[in-house]
Amino acid sequence: MNLSRTLPIKRAAHVYLVRGEELLLVEERMDDGSIFYGLPGGKAHAGETLADAAVRQVRVETGLHVTNLEFVSLLEGELLTGTRNECFATFARFTATFHGELDPTDPEVVGVKWVPFEQVEGLVRYGPPPECEERNPLIWLPTRDFIGGKARAYYPI
Repeated sequence: MNLSRTLPIKRAAHVYLVRGEELLLVEERMDDGSIFYGLPGGKAHAGETLADAAVRQVRVETGLHVTNLEFVSLLEGELLTGTRNECFATFARFTATFHGELDPTDPEVVGVKWVPFEQVEGLVRYGPPPECEERNPLIWLPTRDFIGGKARAYYPI
């Protein structure tokens, strides 16, 4: 790593909400008009813990209240090198107990969907635009491992 350059830091947290053999995903519209399926969660505010960010973001994106967060994995490293969104990323993944009704209030969320484990990876779109971390296969590797019962605690990006 070149220590002479300064990278913005991006901190985010996402939660694996499981119902039987289904994972809850949010549907968001990307800048190019396509639909992106992702885990509920998102960016942490300055001074906010990753766990607090997970609770806040899940509430806004799904309407659900989450408690009893349990750490699953951490992804970290340089992301989107050479693009306008280049950053050093720290992404936490949790599981949690949840209750409430699905009722997203985030204007970017166009839907919330329980997806059978075997269909999750088929919804992920890899590839362009290159400035989009959600389409980076390394971001989805922990989810694939989690669904397969093989989650690791740490994933370098």
